[in-house]
Amino acid sequence: MSEENPIDPNTVRELERARADIKAIRAELKDAHADVDRARKERDGFKGQLETQKNAFEAQLAEAKTASEKAAADHEATVAQLKTAGERAVMEAQAETLATRLGAHNPADVVRLVDLSTVKRGEDGKFEGLTEALEAAKTERAYLFGEPPKTGAEQGRTITAPAPKPGTSEPVNARTMDGKDYEAQKRQFLASK
Repeated sequence: MSEENPIDPNTVRELERARADIKAIRAELKDAHADVDRARKERDGFKGQLETQKNAFEAQLAEAKTASEKAAADHEATVAQLKTAGERAVMEAQAETLATRLGAHNPADVVRLVDLSTVKRGEDGKFEGLTEALEAAKTERAYLFGEPPKTGAEQGRTITAPAPKPGTSEPVNARTMDGKDYEAQKRQFLASK
């Protein structure tokens, strides 16, 4: 061997160690790429699941919203029907009362025969046109009416009873009184002061 170009024995070992390090780094890089690919696939799978769940929830929300709107509309219609029926019942009750005052033999029959479609409820809550409708019925169908009933004051039959007299209280004997009654009387007495 020539002495001019001596080979350093450490260089070969360093090269082998560098090659081994490069192989290890390449293996780690390959593993890292595999991990990245696996993470991307999982991410895409999760995105798909998320989209599926989102679509399902949106469909459920739309169904619930439709059902809620339908229930609200049904509720409003029911309330309107009940309000109309309630106002009709109040109007008929007032009409029966007025028919009785006008001397109707059977006020319920008079109310059924009278056309109450023109009667409207005013802003003050009173029914406008009810008196006129019943008075018109009295003139048109006089056979349904008789003399209006007279009050007791008009007939002179009012009875005035004397006012009741207050009762007398017996004296309380604390010595013979039950313990619970004594405590109740004592609390009542102290509370009145």
